[in-house]
Amino acid sequence: MTDVWKGKHLVDRRPVSDVDLHYRIYNAATGELLSFGSNGGPGSLNGIVQDALRTQQEHPGVRLHVEQFEGPVYE
Repeated sequence: MTDVWKGKHLVDRRPVSDVDLHYRIYNAATGELLSFGSNGGPGSLNGIVQDALRTQQEHPGVRLHVEQFEGPVYE
């Protein structure tokens, strides 16, 4: 079944839980790197969300910018 958003059908996508996700979290105002990681397999998106929430708690009032990368972000 195709997902619908505001009356429009969305393009089918494969589940993100089956792919490796590599990301960095920045302070949107200053560009300072606040966190980074690579999560793969089941629950990978949840891990990124939890990291973003934890980072937001550590830096209250900061607007976060999360960026996805093609490969590991720690090299």
